[in-house]
Amino acid sequence: MKTFVGKLVRGLTLLVITLVCSTAVAEIRSDVDRRTISMGESLRLTVTGDASERLDQLDLAALQFDWEILSTSSSTNTSFINGARSTTRTLTLDLLPVRDGILSIPSLSTGGNRTTPIAITVNPQVVSAGGDDSVRFDIDIDKRDVYIQEQLILTVTIEQAINLDGAEVTQLAIDGAIVEELTRRNFQRQINGRLWRVTQLRYAIYPQQRGMLEVPSLSLTAREVLPGRSLLGARLGKRFKLSKDAIQVNVKPVPENFPGDVWLPAVSLELRQSWSKAPESMEVGDSTTRTLTLAGEGLLSSQLPSMTSMSDNSQSAGIRVYPDQESSDQIERTDGFLGQRTRSEALVATGGGSWTLPEVSVPWWNTETDTLQFATLPSTTISVGTPVIETPGALDVTQVSAQPTASPYWLTALAASGWLLATVLLGVIWRSRRRVNTEPSKPQTEDRLRPLLTALKASTAQRDAALTRDLLMRWATVHFGQPVRTFQQLRSLCSDALAQETYVLERALYASGDDQWTDAKTFYSALRSEPSPTSPESPMTARRLYPTG
Repeated sequence: MKTFVGKLVRGLTLLVITLVCSTAVAEIRSDVDRRTISMGESLRLTVTGDASERLDQLDLAALQFDWEILSTSSSTNTSFINGARSTTRTLTLDLLPVRDGILSIPSLSTGGNRTTPIAITVNPQVVSAGGDDSVRFDIDIDKRDVYIQEQLILTVTIEQAINLDGAEVTQLAIDGAIVEELTRRNFQRQINGRLWRVTQLRYAIYPQQRGMLEVPSLSLTAREVLPGRSLLGARLGKRFKLSKDAIQVNVKPVPENFPGDVWLPAVSLELRQSWSKAPESMEVGDSTTRTLTLAGEGLLSSQLPSMTSMSDNSQSAGIRVYPDQESSDQIERTDGFLGQRTRSEALVATGGGSWTLPEVSVPWWNTETDTLQFATLPSTTISVGTPVIETPGALDVTQVSAQPTASPYWLTALAASGWLLATVLLGVIWRSRRRVNTEPSKPQTEDRLRPLLTALKASTAQRDAALTRDLLMRWATVHFGQPVRTFQQLRSLCSDALAQETYVLERALYASGDDQWTDAKTFYSALRSEPSPTSPESPMTARRLYPTG
C-alpha cells in the first residue's frame, strides 16, 4: 500500500512538472533586423512559434499606433534532429515608423502566449547634403579595437534611387581571419521626398592573429537602367564604379589573467542542463536523459569547447552512462551569431543510492564590459530509491515495545500460548496451501509464458531492442515468480548464457550511434533454452539461498 501511494504521489508530481514545463516551452518570439533606423526607413519584424501556434491570428492592433504595415508573409519549416521532428512557423512583417523617437514593437499575443516588447530608436529623416548622386556605396565596421577571435561586424551598404543592372561588390577575403556571411538586408529609405532602395551585405569577422588586421578596399560596379525598353531589351545608361578605402583594426592578445584552456570572447555565455526525468526521484531500473547545452553570443559553434560529461570523470557503481554524440549549431541573431554545442547522455539506475555531480564552471571574457566572467552549472544530486517489496505475513516488529512495568505471570503465559497456537495454525495453513498449489502452478505458469514468448519471438525478429527489453522483464517476472525490473536483477537469477545476451541487448539500447541490434536471434535462442527455476540444472537452486530482493 505504501509503495502504491508513493508511486501515485510521484506520478502526480511529475505530471504537474511536465504540464508546467510544456507551458513554459510553448512560446512565440519576435526579432527585428535592426534596432536603430531613420524616418522613412522600413524595418523587418520576424515572429516565430512552434507548430501549435496560429501566427495568422496574431492581434496586430497595438502595432499600428506607431507603425505602418507595408507587407506580411508567412512560412513553415520542418526539421528532424536526433530523430525528433520539429516544426517552426514564421510570420514576417515590413514596418514603416509614423514618427521619430523611441518607439516600441509591442507585445503580440495569440493562444495565451505573448512576445517580448522591443524598443526601436527612430532618428529624424536623413537630409541629403546636396548633389544629384543617385547611387551611394559605403562600408562600416562596428569595432576598431578587438581581442583575437572576437566577433566584429562589417556592413556594406548600397543605396540606389535608380534601377541598376549587374551590380557586383568585390568578394571579401581577409588574411588571418575567418569570414562568415550574414543574411542580406533589404529595405527602403525616403530622403528629401525621394525613395531609395537600400541593400546591406553583412559579414561576421573573427581575427585569428594579434596585431593589425586590414579589411581590404571594396568596390561596387553597376550600370544604370533607363526608363523604357529598346528592341534589344533594357536600355542601359552610364556605368558606376564606387570604391571605399581599406580599414585597419587593432587585434589584442588573450589577457594574461584569463584562467581557461579555451579562449571565449563573447557578449554572453550560458551553460545549462535539462533532464527527461527528474534525477532526484528515480528508482532502480529507471532511465533519464541529461542534456547539456553551452551557448555563446558572438561566437561560432566551432569556438566552443567540448561538453564535460559525467562519464568523463567517474563511473558510479549504481549508475550506467551512455553518452551520445555532440551536436553543434550556430544561429544568426540581429548582431551576429549565437554558437551552441549540445551533448546528451542516457543514465540508467542499476542500484540504489545518491550521487552528486559537481559544479561546472566555464570561464569567458565579456567583450562589452572587458571583464572575466564564469558560466556556472550548479551541482546536481541523483537519488535512486530501491523499490519496496512487501512480504505477506511479515511481522511488524516496530509495534513491539518494552513495557515500563512487568506484566502478571498468568498474562504472560496466556500471550505465549496464543503466539504458539498462531504459529501452529500458520504452519498448517501454509502446508495445506503448498500441497494444493504445487501441482497446478507449472501449467498455469506455462500458459502465461506462452504469449510472452510469442511476442518476444516477433520483437527479436524485428530487432526491436526497446520492445524486447519490456517484454523480457514481464517474462522474467512470470518465469522466476518475483518482480524483475532491471537487467542487473535479471542477471542474478538467470543462466550465464542469457546473462551474457542481456549485456549485448543493454548496449544496443543505450549506446550511441545508429548500429542495429545484430544478435537478436542469439538472444532469443538463449531465452528459449533458459531452464525452469525448479529444474536441477537451474542456477536458481543455489542462488535462492542469497535472495537479491
